[in-house]
Amino acid sequence: MPNGTTHRLVGAASGATFAACRAKGQSEENRIVEAVGGAIGGYLGGIMPDLLEPAISSWHRGTAHSYAGGATVVAAATSVLAQWESVCRTNAENCKAILMIRGADGQFALASPFRQFMLSLGELFWRLMAGLLNGFVAGYISHVALDAGTPRSIPLLINGF
Repeated sequence: MPNGTTHRLVGAASGATFAACRAKGQSEENRIVEAVGGAIGGYLGGIMPDLLEPAISSWHRGTAHSYAGGATVVAAATSVLAQWESVCRTNAENCKAILMIRGADGQFALASPFRQFMLSLGELFWRLMAGLLNGFVAGYISHVALDAGTPRSIPLLINGF
């Protein structure tokens, strides 16, 4: 029977894998950053059902642990995930583009090392977020799938139904 450790590990692994797959077409460096974000998101998604419905007994499974809950996460992800991912990647590219601006003399226009650092940090943040969003969905679904394979399984909608 899966416990918290199993949910965290499987969530992180499935999140990293899903985020890396979604980052196909990105540079190798960006794909790795998104996979790391996916592992973080998968870890969080893997524990989310138990945060919403704490495992105080083996009958704790309600809507957050149900087929309907999993389907809702997948449906929401299908409709908005690509948009969020695109916004995150666009923001990352904008940070990177500002770093690459050169003045008329061919020198970088940014004089402040602090500003360059902050823009680099911004790019990293947005790439991690793109992976985190993807990973969260995979981690949540992995939790529901693991619980579905237990003797008590998961409900269709709520306990007893």
